[in-house]
Amino acid sequence: MATFTSGRWKWLLIVTLFAAAIGLGLFASPRPKAPLADLRSVEDLRATFNQDKGKPRLILLLAPT
Repeated sequence: MATFTSGRWKWLLIVTLFAAAIGLGLFASPRPKAPLADLRSVEDLRATFNQDKGKPRLILLLAPT
């Protein structure tokens, strides 16, 4: 039966603790503060964009293909 050196046990412990932390959600990203808007026209985009004047905004344009 093979024996582990103290260095291997240390790395095994670190990896196990890291995996447990991920499993418990300690490194989870925070929930978004506002839902994404589903805009159907350019006018909807313009109105929503101008509504939050002075705040940082992000526009995502996604294509289905």
